[in-house]
Amino acid sequence: MDDSIRLALIAEAVRYCQHVAKLGMPPSCYTKALREPIHYLWERRAGSKIRIAKFRSKDAVGLRFGGGELRYDHAVPFNYLQSELLSLSPVTEQTVASTLEKYGTIVLITRAENARLSGAGYGSRMPLDWDRTDPLARYKALGIELVQNTGA
Repeated sequence: MDDSIRLALIAEAVRYCQHVAKLGMPPSCYTKALREPIHYLWERRAGSKIRIAKFRSKDAVGLRFGGGELRYDHAVPFNYLQSELLSLSPVTEQTVASTLEKYGTIVLITRAENARLSGAGYGSRMPLDWDRTDPLARYKALGIELVQNTGA
């Protein structure tokens, strides 16, 4: 499946979620209808979770999934991405792609770093002074050093 078809399907999911939200459905009822297409059609299009992450923490270098130490983390928590997608007008493959590129950075971190993010209140939030530009602001706020992920 090529990216244009993937984006068309995600755009359809966004339109669906916009529609049911306007009808009064609470986000907890439709979030999965958006999260799953994004994960399986967009994030995972390049393969395994190890390969698709753009960054990993220095402490996560060399770790692999299966031992419970490695975490797959959305640099910008999903609720921000969802909010941006649901505010799109019009919803097109281009506007969806732009939003996914801006807010869809994946980072591999350790279990301990994930706990630090949660403990600091950044489990599902960005720092209060976030400029809405730097997707890595949560990690920088806590001094979690990131490197480019080589996919290995």
